[in-house]
Amino acid sequence: MTAAPARRWLVLLVLLLLAPLALSAVPTSGAAAAKRARATVTVTTLDPQVGAPGQRLHAAGSVRNTGNLRLSGLVVDLRLSGTPLSSRAELATVAEGRTDSRRGQVVSSQRLPARLKPGQQAGFDLGVALSDVSFLGSFGVHVLTLEVRATSTLGIGRVGVARSFLPWAPDAREFKATSFGWLWPVGSRPRRVAAGQFVDDGLAAELGPLGRLGRLVTAGQRVQAKMPVSWVVDPTVLDDATAMTGETYFDADPTGKLVKGTGSGVAGEWLNQLRAATLDRPVLTLPYGDPDLVALRRAGLEGDLTRAHLEGGTVTADVLGGTPTTDVAWPADGFVDATTLGTLRAEAFRAVVLNADAVPPAEPPSATPTGRANLRTASGTTTALLYDPTLTRTLSPPANASPVLSAQRFLAETAMITAESPRLGASRKILVAPPRQWAPGQEFLDRVVDATLAAPWIGGVDLDALRATAPPEIARDRLRYPRSARARELSSTYLRGVQVMDSEIALFSSVLSSPELLVPSLDHAVFRLESAWWRRRDRQRDDRAVLERRHLTILRRMIKVSPGSYTFGSRTGTIPVTIVNGLDQEVTVRVQLIPLIAKLSVDNASVDPSPIGANRKVQVPVPASARASGRLTVQTRLFTPAGQRYDDQPVDLEVNITQLGTAALYVTMGAAGVLLLVGGARVARRVIGGRGRHPAAGSS
Repeated sequence: MTAAPARRWLVLLVLLLLAPLALSAVPTSGAAAAKRARATVTVTTLDPQVGAPGQRLHAAGSVRNTGNLRLSGLVVDLRLSGTPLSSRAELATVAEGRTDSRRGQVVSSQRLPARLKPGQQAGFDLGVALSDVSFLGSFGVHVLTLEVRATSTLGIGRVGVARSFLPWAPDAREFKATSFGWLWPVGSRPRRVAAGQFVDDGLAAELGPLGRLGRLVTAGQRVQAKMPVSWVVDPTVLDDATAMTGETYFDADPTGKLVKGTGSGVAGEWLNQLRAATLDRPVLTLPYGDPDLVALRRAGLEGDLTRAHLEGGTVTADVLGGTPTTDVAWPADGFVDATTLGTLRAEAFRAVVLNADAVPPAEPPSATPTGRANLRTASGTTTALLYDPTLTRTLSPPANASPVLSAQRFLAETAMITAESPRLGASRKILVAPPRQWAPGQEFLDRVVDATLAAPWIGGVDLDALRATAPPEIARDRLRYPRSARARELSSTYLRGVQVMDSEIALFSSVLSSPELLVPSLDHAVFRLESAWWRRRDRQRDDRAVLERRHLTILRRMIKVSPGSYTFGSRTGTIPVTIVNGLDQEVTVRVQLIPLIAKLSVDNASVDPSPIGANRKVQVPVPASARASGRLTVQTRLFTPAGQRYDDQPVDLEVNITQLGTAALYVTMGAAGVLLLVGGARVARRVIGGRGRHPAAGSS
């Protein structure tokens, strides 16, 4: 064997011997590969929210071992970046953990005495006088990091981190406050049905002082102590809260049984609180039910949008007083397509609230621009009020997110907006719009409000001032309606069912003498079914639609024809049809009979529409004529006074024809005459024959 082949065989042998060792070193699976040294940092205290000379930075919380190795030698470091962030994009990169370049310098450190087994936790409490941090200079946002180092069987290293921000404002003369305008949403899910009762008592819980809507109104009052707040109300909530204060307030318990509602007191108190909060303040009202605008337009239900728009303004004015703003539309998720935008403009909506991403700048601007744009439609120019989408996202953090760090992120975003152009001041107007169904936790909400009140770079602007502001001189892309928004719309199949219900309500209304007593609640039910709240809630939505249609069907069938059997005793005559009205008001309908075979003909044209009193029944004579005897079925149908079919299914009447026509009558009379003549002849013969057998008296 030569040297070269020998060397090759030697190398191959070495590789074969080392392969098991190499494979065992690769962490593929099994207990060894699953070993982790990891800790979760929870921050419960971070003060102050706005840093300034003379203050002490205080951070406290806990470290939990969430890995599966014992941790020892734990040290928690409080770090601040040496220089402030340069842009909102960099802030987002840090917040999402996509960079470590802003770890900064350690300004305070604490060694934890405990060793932590998996699942155990220990607290930390750090602080530093901000005057002792030499690198804090001019106004800006610094990255604040809480970093945990520990020793484990895998070595020494970082096992946990929490990132936040510290806005630093040493001197208010370094900047001019930016104008921030708040849209403060007051809305809830559709809970009341056309029959009048509530499907649950959830609204009562929301309206209480500790409930979602109760807390939002209190927080809005606090914010507007410093700056204007534009209240955005769904009139459905106002209408439902008002209904809760009445005598007919009932809820459905978990078994579906109706019980007297318990929220009358909190509903009345909440309404009074909201009236006080909105007195002489801008109030923007949504259409009744907060409809899915694009889906309604796509389904051809613009008429419903018009009626919901008018009803929303009426309800809001009645409940809150004053004159609410009714010409501003706010489509779900802040996106709308061009066709719907033109429809809204034609429906007297002069402005629309949109996500700024719906008409983004053609080129990235150096600073966040004023939230204003003019959009052209076939119906005219619409004023676009553009809210900042990042601020909206930070105002609705995930349920498991730290309320302390989430609120600090919101504050940092507002500071960065001002820091982008610190001298522009109030000329730049930024719209802040929390999600429509905003449900912040109390701690997070308190910290957001506290930060808004404390931050010297946050000024205020109301909605009217923003509308009057000229759009910034930047080029914007065309209106965008993303596929994700299209996918979330209420389906066309579902809305076709709502459209059928619309038609049935119109028919029902056309026979009533006082439609205002019943129809508004049915219309409100339709508006609630068209609410954008039902997006992605298919099962709940379909169940509600079935419930509402069932109630409408019951009401319509309270006007009906009573089934019966009749005997038709002559060639011509009338069939008395009984119509029942089970409603508490007079109705007017027209009845028609349809014989299923030609033995009977009816004169429907001569039957006038019949008014029927409340809870009464009447008999309507329908002219008819018979052609032959026997039993037959006649169908009845009800029509509106205008001639539209009213009932959804006919009622059958049984008619027994016992008398024949004229020819049959002549035959019968002739037969009777013949019988009479035959009988008379027999009687005559008997009389004559009797006389022949008895001789006259006096003969011999």
